[in-house]
Amino acid sequence: MMMKMSKLILVSVALVWCLGEVVQGFTYDDKELETEQGKMAMFERWRSHHQMEEINEQKKNAQYNNFKNTLKLVHSTNKANKSYKLELNRFAGMNLEELQQHTGFKSPPGDCPKKQDEAKANRDGQPFMFRNFTDIPPKLDWRTKNAVGPVKNQQGCGSCYAFAGVEAVEGLHAVKNKQLVELSPKELVDCANVGGCNGGYFTACYEYIAKHGGLTTMKNYPYVPKVEPCNLQKEKDIAVEVHGYENMPSPGIEEDMYKVVANQPLACCMEWNENVSAYKEGIFDGDCGPKIQHAISVVGYDQTADGQKYWIIKNSWGEGWGEKGYMRLARDTGGEGRCKIAHWCAYPTLEDTGTKHKDEDIIVKGQKDL
Repeated sequence: MMMKMSKLILVSVALVWCLGEVVQGFTYDDKELETEQGKMAMFERWRSHHQMEEINEQKKNAQYNNFKNTLKLVHSTNKANKSYKLELNRFAGMNLEELQQHTGFKSPPGDCPKKQDEAKANRDGQPFMFRNFTDIPPKLDWRTKNAVGPVKNQQGCGSCYAFAGVEAVEGLHAVKNKQLVELSPKELVDCANVGGCNGGYFTACYEYIAKHGGLTTMKNYPYVPKVEPCNLQKEKDIAVEVHGYENMPSPGIEEDMYKVVANQPLACCMEWNENVSAYKEGIFDGDCGPKIQHAISVVGYDQTADGQKYWIIKNSWGEGWGEKGYMRLARDTGGEGRCKIAHWCAYPTLEDTGTKHKDEDIIVKGQKDL
């Protein structure tokens, strides 16, 4: 009985710790920055706060050097009069190569300067079902319309593309069926042969879903951050079907993003660096280049009381990152947008790619509720 009670206490303490980290991030005093000893003590406290695993001395020294670089970035940014704040989150001890293990977007074939130039010359000729859509509200948040599921955590698997793709399908299904169903990114990682944990792109996910006939639920096929043999039995248990997708016209512009997001959540790629990895809160309008390497979901847009406009970005790094898993990214900045958010976006459609768009083509397992 005593042993069971001890285990229960330990589990409870761990749960409180994890929940507390979501609510309250790591903080420090400026005096700790004055000496190397103070920085080292802060580093150890940071490791304890984020429950870092024990590592050897060589790795720990490397982590400490990365931590100090992030500390310098966070401190200088937060002392400046910017519209956003950074923090020493669990990524603060990682270098760029390690951070990339938590991203995972790879450009699709043909996404090169020559192809982009060709596309630019033929933007109006590219398929775009929302081209003439004009009923765009001044603000929109699909979270308030039960079209966005809980924030997930891809962990150290380069599967952001799978999460972004799944969330766009969940959003379309919820918008059309008034029913939010959490779908399985793990099925895409294991079964779709589109990149696993080594990165991929979301249109390949849409193609798999259309050809396979649909996607199963998160509950049926839960996520773990590694590639495993495809569970063929679970793969057959289809919960939601969509039959195609469209790319937003390329090269992307924010004006077209509005047309899509006004109708459904949108999967996009964006530039991602240590500034974005350390994001805590506010309207991010800082440097995020030079490389497009992460896939996210755009689930709405709004503006602050003083007129700062932003996109609502859903990330796949858990609720401990950013604003409980979300970022407010500056919008209407021209061209492809801040962090090149409009560079390449794509969304699932209800029918086979290239056919007329028919609402009745979406199917829920066991019903057709439209």
